[in-house]
Amino acid sequence: MRASIVVLAAAGLMLGACTGGGAKPSPTATIGFNDCEKNPTTCNGGEIKLGGAYTYGLDQPVTNWNVNTRAGATPATKQALSGLLPRVFQVDPQGRLQPNSDLVISADITNQTPETIVYKIRPDAVWSDGIPITADDFILTWKQNSGNPAHCSACTPAATTGYDVIKSIVGSDGGKTVTMTLIDGKTFGDWKGDFSSDGLYPSHLATKQGFDVAKPEGVAGAADWFAKTVPTWSGGPYQIESFTKDQTLVLKKNDKWYGKTKPSLDRITFKFVLDPAAIIPALRAKELTGMAPSPSQALLTGASGTPGVIYEVGESYAWEQLTLNVKNKYLADPVLRRALFTAVNVKTVIDKTYGTVDKNLKPLGSHNFVPGDAGYKDVVTGTGQGSGDADKAKKLLTDAGYKVENGRLLTRTAEVVPALRLRYDKGNAMRAAAAEQIAAGLKAIGLDARPETTDGLAQTLTSGDFDLVLADWVSGPLYQSAPEQRWGTGAPGNYGGYTNPELDRLVHAAASDVDPRHAADVLNQADELLTKDAYVLPLMQRPTLTFTYQEYANIRDNPSVWGPTYNIQEWGQREGS
Repeated sequence: MRASIVVLAAAGLMLGACTGGGAKPSPTATIGFNDCEKNPTTCNGGEIKLGGAYTYGLDQPVTNWNVNTRAGATPATKQALSGLLPRVFQVDPQGRLQPNSDLVISADITNQTPETIVYKIRPDAVWSDGIPITADDFILTWKQNSGNPAHCSACTPAATTGYDVIKSIVGSDGGKTVTMTLIDGKTFGDWKGDFSSDGLYPSHLATKQGFDVAKPEGVAGAADWFAKTVPTWSGGPYQIESFTKDQTLVLKKNDKWYGKTKPSLDRITFKFVLDPAAIIPALRAKELTGMAPSPSQALLTGASGTPGVIYEVGESYAWEQLTLNVKNKYLADPVLRRALFTAVNVKTVIDKTYGTVDKNLKPLGSHNFVPGDAGYKDVVTGTGQGSGDADKAKKLLTDAGYKVENGRLLTRTAEVVPALRLRYDKGNAMRAAAAEQIAAGLKAIGLDARPETTDGLAQTLTSGDFDLVLADWVSGPLYQSAPEQRWGTGAPGNYGGYTNPELDRLVHAAASDVDPRHAADVLNQADELLTKDAYVLPLMQRPTLTFTYQEYANIRDNPSVWGPTYNIQEWGQREGS
């Protein structure tokens, strides 16, 4: 994710919403999702009363409490902790990045050489024990994410980009002014993503536990402690009251909350519903009052048929993709990769998966943007990749010396290309259907792709234990730095071992560019290279499904990883309900 604030906001994603009904809302114009396309930041609003409780479903458990780690940076964990973690910028329902005025007065670039950003923390911003939020908390987040062993001896950040070019962070004004200076000669266009795509953790509590966060082993110990320990602290509107593993996480109001909007709900319970088949029964029994699960036709039908429930289908930053492992000696040949992608019919995959939820869904033509992004350009469709054109795929192969005999593909040396493992996460019905369609398409060119589930997709990806894999990426309004983390040689998200020096140069240039519009042009050049090399085939932008009982207000779709919990302090029970 990730030069001025005005320019970057203007370059953000403008997402429309497809609205749905469910039970008819009352005549009040703000109730329900019917005006979300025109008014995405205020739809389903209305006057709320003090008190009440809400139960929100999560389809993954929380197993790691530190979102600054690879294992903790999951959508479920971020949403569960959204009421606790202070963040400098937040994504609104239009996909625009907005300063979090509850935490900071300002966040500005004050110098270009070296690039310097100054954050002014609100004087009244405190942790739930009354200790002020200060520069020390920014420093701890930086050191956990920098990837530098001199900062942390054993941290495992989800991404280092942005944090790895920081030279220093210095606090002044009692720690309420934070001055971040980048390494000489380094620039970072997506600087707003720092301390925003993750979240701040209380440095003083790490010190209280005996960790010396001035030393790399102390930071490592603190990071591990935060990962393993259910938070008793908060820097947001809510704090944790209780946690029952794989069942519930209960939040109560944080009495030390300093923000302008005081929460009205007394309790918010996150209920972990790990079986998709259990979601609608729980909703109908009011064991859930709202959720934004991975969408399916069954969930859409169930939500729309539940009395009192309203729902919305929108678009997210997440997009589904097929990645090839180029370390496989057969898939190391770009000709075979291009033919493989050409034989895949993405429209058919869509029709059998998320197209059942969003009838307007189309094949995605970019690796770095989604439709509606200012920088979106379709660089895939014109190549024939994703077309399902078996004849074209065969011609690519035969022109390069391959043969298809007795239904099997033979290499130039008459070697049979062996079966390829097509992996996806167990229990994911959408990817199971996608794998079936992909395997059928590849059969036409003599490739035997065998769908195979994994209990741990993250481990499968990081270990490269696949030939083909179905997974997703989550983009965002800050688009400049993510491509380097995904496509760069040796990058943490480059699971299939792809390398191209020219692409490395382009994605690095985009990450460093202070002009986001120019960076978008550079990324589209990189995208053309990536498409030519046929490393990843974009499939489709994943739709969102958000539903709630209509007696609750201010719950609405959000395209970011934080989902509807982005404004958790505004949730409430309607007056008169």
